[in-house]
Amino acid sequence: MKKLLLLIFIWSLNSLASPNSIIAIVNDDLITFDKISSEIKTSSTKEQKLALINRQIDLALQLQKVKEVGVIPKNNAINIALKKVASQNNLTLTQLKNLPQFGEIVENITNQLSLRGLKQVVLKKANVKLTQVEISDALKKNSNDSKKLKQQIKIAQIAISSIDQTNSLLQSKDELIKQFLLDLSDKINNGTSFSSLAKLYSQDPSYKNGGESGWLDKDRLPPIFKQNLQGLKKNELSKPFKTAQGWRIIKNINKRNVDTHLASIKAQLIQKKKNTFFNSWVKGLREKAYIEIFDHKF
Repeated sequence: MKKLLLLIFIWSLNSLASPNSIIAIVNDDLITFDKISSEIKTSSTKEQKLALINRQIDLALQLQKVKEVGVIPKNNAINIALKKVASQNNLTLTQLKNLPQFGEIVENITNQLSLRGLKQVVLKKANVKLTQVEISDALKKNSNDSKKLKQQIKIAQIAISSIDQTNSLLQSKDELIKQFLLDLSDKINNGTSFSSLAKLYSQDPSYKNGGESGWLDKDRLPPIFKQNLQGLKKNELSKPFKTAQGWRIIKNINKRNVDTHLASIKAQLIQKKKNTFFNSWVKGLREKAYIEIFDHKF
């Protein structure tokens, strides 16, 4: 019944040639001409316009899925993106907020972050593996004789930025956090699992992995991390140290040297497979959706 009402509404607008005329229905959402008008050129063919509409349909389906699964970006992530937009346009955050289109900017940023989050959720289901044949074929097509080795490191961390000061009025916040991390270090050195303590106490998102990172390029680490990793043996802990985001202790898990060209080839292959998996997932959304395109309007 709802679809029928939408169709009646659309046919009543068919005679209008306004930029906001409806050009497609995606389940219960409407796509209007203004969604693609800025990308249409005088030389654009009907096929090119249709491709733009199909892209909008895919976005609409993904945003509908965002609402369904509840992928909501954190306010902190939105604020960081807003500051970046303000900086790129030589504005202060206050000036950006005073713009009449600020609400639209926030909506666009929220949608972009939500779509990124949705893709991450979907790709968790992708069991992406590379075969030696795929790697060898890619290396043949992208040969590189110079072998550049890059040192990578895997660490684990427990990060603390806030602590209850109720019962310790004589000590500062920094002193309390530092002592707390020293106590945790003693427990770890006496056999308690670093991972279990990270899951209990760390205030960094990595707590979900027991504080453990993936492989990191050593030369791209912040200077304070490099300084505190210097001289650390495998499985050895650093002393507590302070960063802009709070205090932490880190553990040197492992080191390795990586052929940068080979790593780049593998990363490209993995990304290509992930994109294929995601595009297939979006195609599945289309197959289950109610979609109607009014191509006579363009």
